[in-house]
Amino acid sequence: MNIRLGLAFALLTAVAATSGACGAVPDTSGASVQPATPLPGVPETTPPRAFIRVTLATLWTQPGILRSIDRPSATHPVDIPRWLSSMTTDDRRWLVGRIVTQASYGVQVAVLGHRGTWTKVAVRGQATPLNRYGYPGWLPTVQLTTNSSLYGALRTHPVAVVSRTTAWLRAPATDRRKLPVTYATRLAVVGTRPTRVLVMTASGGTAAIASSAVRVYPSVAAIPAPTGSRIVASAKRFIGLSYIWAGTSAYGFDCSGFTYTLFRRFGISMPRDADRQALHGTAVAASALRPGDLVFFATNGGSGTVHHVAIYAGNGDIIESPNTGAAVRVVALAARMGEFAGARRYL
Repeated sequence: MNIRLGLAFALLTAVAATSGACGAVPDTSGASVQPATPLPGVPETTPPRAFIRVTLATLWTQPGILRSIDRPSATHPVDIPRWLSSMTTDDRRWLVGRIVTQASYGVQVAVLGHRGTWTKVAVRGQATPLNRYGYPGWLPTVQLTTNSSLYGALRTHPVAVVSRTTAWLRAPATDRRKLPVTYATRLAVVGTRPTRVLVMTASGGTAAIASSAVRVYPSVAAIPAPTGSRIVASAKRFIGLSYIWAGTSAYGFDCSGFTYTLFRRFGISMPRDADRQALHGTAVAASALRPGDLVFFATNGGSGTVHHVAIYAGNGDIIESPNTGAAVRVVALAARMGEFAGARRYL
């Protein structure tokens, strides 16, 4: 996502809706926010921490602006497939400039304030100039937990990273389905069984997940660096998946959510939005592209504002999640060279 941060909200919506650009959304939440109350033992200068306790939380520019059709995304538990399948292309286009990002199960957030039944948070690990703690936005408070045991477990236990597009957390005793989790979700490992990995839930309990649905590492830092070919192969698993503005999951991606999530799966951090992704990594000339490199596109023939990112797939092709109404696809880079703004290597 990336449009100039200073654009007025109405202009942002109009431009993004017609162009399908991946754009950062200005913080328009206003001043009437009740500050968060620090947790015991946490300095007041540090926002209280919380964790996502639903499969996928969707963050909004304002609290309570969602339509009735959006309610399955704002409950506990959520039903993301139902939400997305109920929307027409115009319904999806309405979301542009109104939702800002998504965060998967167990992701840590900084709590910035409250308004009624909504909480303003910043998503840790989604770097942005919008807020020093992470990507800011509003979500229903019911989708959060302040369970502090998860924080320690994610730092000290082995980590299971979901490698399937989706998988189920199950009750360890009965194997009953409890909650779906999506690609690249990170879970703290607390035990193993022959065909199951036991993980800590967001509430501090224990759930089981199929061993074949995850890859287990001693820590996030110990995740082996992928090859560019592996990044491309992982990206191609999502060909045909419909674009969703602000999307960061196997239910739907925007352009930079696609790159962010694919690299996060392999322990590689990068900013959330395309314009910031274009400032990190190592610059690469168009003539030296390798599979797995990120390629960027901008207005004014490539010299203006970066509005799109894709992954170089080799043989002159890119793979991208382009815009509302389209899906993840492989296309020729040559068709987009009129807006080419550079490339970066994160591997």
